[in-house]
Amino acid sequence: MKELLENELRGKKVLVFSSFKDTARYVHRVLTSEACSEWHERAGGPVVRRIDSGNHPEERGHILGLFAPVASGLGDVVGEPIDVLVSTDVLSEGQNLQDCGVIINYDLTWNPIRLVQRNGRIDRLGTEHTEIGIYNLFPEAELEDMLRLIERLTDRISTIDDLGLLDASVLGEVVHPRTFNTLRRVREEDGAVLDEEEARAELAGPELLLKQLKESLSRDGGETPESLPNGIHSGLRRQNCNGLFFYFQAPRSDGEGVRHFWRYVDASTGAIRENRYEIAQLIACRPDEPRYIGPQEVFKLQQQVIEHILAGDKEAAAKAAAPTTVDPIQQVVAEQLKDFLRKQSVDRETAKAAIRFLSQPVGKSIHAKLRSSLDTWRESQEDDALCGAIKALADEFSRESRYGSKSSGLHRDQLTLICFEYLSS
Repeated sequence: MKELLENELRGKKVLVFSSFKDTARYVHRVLTSEACSEWHERAGGPVVRRIDSGNHPEERGHILGLFAPVASGLGDVVGEPIDVLVSTDVLSEGQNLQDCGVIINYDLTWNPIRLVQRNGRIDRLGTEHTEIGIYNLFPEAELEDMLRLIERLTDRISTIDDLGLLDASVLGEVVHPRTFNTLRRVREEDGAVLDEEEARAELAGPELLLKQLKESLSRDGGETPESLPNGIHSGLRRQNCNGLFFYFQAPRSDGEGVRHFWRYVDASTGAIRENRYEIAQLIACRPDEPRYIGPQEVFKLQQQVIEHILAGDKEAAAKAAAPTTVDPIQQVVAEQLKDFLRKQSVDRETAKAAIRFLSQPVGKSIHAKLRSSLDTWRESQEDDALCGAIKALADEFSRESRYGSKSSGLHRDQLTLICFEYLSS
């Protein structure tokens, strides 16, 4: 942290958070000690103060006024402006500190919401900073192996994101704003959002389709669907429609049961729908409704649908196989590379490329190679060797992503056309 403060954070207002009062006092004591006088001079002589539960409320207000006079509204406080403020979580809620543009989380908490609250002290409306910096100091590898702090934090953050409640990055992960924005629209009583989500998730689809199927079997008897040959077709008049509905089946990969693919392709635009709830509304009809065979090119549209199904299956398989979280070993190695950059012991562009690679989820085989490379570096202390090894892993990962092995998923010859229907206006 001292290297950060004397290099890239020199001259900036910095808020340092710790979960524990003893730790916050230790950090403040070290940064202001006589033993750190040389560092203090190299860092530009920053004024360092501390806040924790031991401060009197009036003293706390005085310190905040010296650290963030504009945002706190305490600009009339007299004293030397504070550059670095070390605090416990007594400042993690209800304080406006936008004068500051950098937070250092000296230690991580078990609760990701607490980290979001910390970050929210400076990531607020009214800040004059175009960018803010959030620095997380991670435990050493041996301590992480014992505590599994980062692993547990990452899992909890992922759960919060899945629920749509994550509106800001905590440890550098990608935020998915659609679910959060959906909740915001519900709060604002936007009635359209419910219809959109119902259609998207097909919440009403299974219930409606099951009801229609039961009515059909009750009316026509259970043998009729079984006796129909594959590939049959029909046609209907539908307002504002010019396309074809296709129904394909394919065996499941485990050999048990079949998969069902409903698709409606628009002959004018080529757009393809796969929402069964929406499609069911298009093809539902009365038994005596007149049939109409439209002019659409069935074979051309059928090929489009097949390609769409195969592409969708390939994408789904890739997502299922891909890791979704960043492993703690990636965080450890990335921090080590950043340390190399601060010491200027490695090529800057090579290290930056390696750090970018480490910020994305990778497979367990890469994790094992990262641990091996880190262990080798700990013995040799050759910074260039570790940086080069990570860059080589990044290049290998890029090649595998681009020219990955052929998918063992769905193939064209596994698709069976059950039926199709012309829909014309």
